[in-house]
Amino acid sequence: MAALLALPVSAETLKIGGTGSSASLVERLFEEFRKQVPDAELFQPTPPLGSGGALKALAGGRIDVAFAGRPLKPEEAAQVGRHFRLARTPFVLASSGGQKKNGFSLDELAGVYSGTQSGWEDGSPIRLVLRASFESDTALLRSMSLAMAQAVDDAARRPGMAMGQDDLETLKLLTRTPGSFGPTTLGLLSVTGSRLTVFPLNGVTPSLATLRSGSYVWSKDMSVVLPRQPTPLAERFVGFLHSDKARALLLRYDYLPYAQ
Repeated sequence: MAALLALPVSAETLKIGGTGSSASLVERLFEEFRKQVPDAELFQPTPPLGSGGALKALAGGRIDVAFAGRPLKPEEAAQVGRHFRLARTPFVLASSGGQKKNGFSLDELAGVYSGTQSGWEDGSPIRLVLRASFESDTALLRSMSLAMAQAVDDAARRPGMAMGQDDLETLKLLTRTPGSFGPTTLGLLSVTGSRLTVFPLNGVTPSLATLRSGSYVWSKDMSVVLPRQPTPLAERFVGFLHSDKARALLLRYDYLPYAQ
């Protein structure tokens, strides 16, 4: 955060912070936005601030726009300005090299997290990649079923488990670990060009079509948050996010826009 405070910025620099999954998407959106505002520049803190960190930075005046991957807590909403859900994308379980032709039922998924189902169809080991207990990915996994809630807690207690500290590190662990298995989103895989295998859950393949129809029920929101007194450039960027061009770009990268 100290580097962020010390960074010299021009009047046309837009400082955006948020989840790791938002970083690449923000870059694509800003590339399109710059066609309208060619002298605008983008700054994103690295490593990603995360939803909570970005909201604190926004409330403290250190960034201009926050992208959050979870709903705002009441105390967070009280410290910022207007906010809205931009889009949602399927929440998925993915692997590098793991094979399971028909995907996983929720009971099978609980078996993977509890450790009772430890191998792929070819007998090779499933190498689970976890997220911290406070992360939204973990909360979503726990919400899938009572068995999953217990299994995710069991996995967290096993020693030596791989742990992704943010969305991008989790994606790197999934990509670099043969037989990996863990949570990410279809949008992040799409915008980064990842070739991980994504599995059906309860017989439904994750896609924008199945998300839109309601047959695939697990997704993650991307929300945009402004401070109480946004800069003119931030207002202009948020206006662009409501445009047809932004909506087309979101769809291209497997994000289903919300009607604004």
